Amino acid sequence: MDDRRKSTRLPVHIELCLCDLFKQDTTGIHDLDTPIEVVDISSHGIGFISECILPIGYFFNAKLDLYDSDSPTVFTVVRLIRCESYDMTHYRYGCEFTQPAEDVSQLIHQCTSRMQAG
Repeated sequence: MDDRRKSTRLPVHIELCLCDLFKQDTTGIHDLDTPIEVVDISSHGIGFISECILPIGYFFNAKLDLYDSDSPTVFTVVRLIRCESYDMTHYRYGCEFTQPAEDVSQLIHQCTSRMQAG
């Protein structure tokens, strides 16, 4: 996937389960129970890999937990903005945070510090 982010991507490995997608007009897709693997994060969004084809322009709630109990848990809304084929059975998605928050910046800073430390 081309690097289109406004800020530097940091590689991560976070497993999430995507259950509900929604649009602002209350249209939704519910009870998906789709595992996703977040592979990178920046202060503006995340990149993830999934086996499912998901609709671009939809939103989902994300709970981002990195590393250990000392890291903050960040709750945020994410919008799907692009998708491309990753391999024969997976798709790679680019997403943006709809409300960039101080919590996300703090999480990115902690992740960067831990990566540089070792």
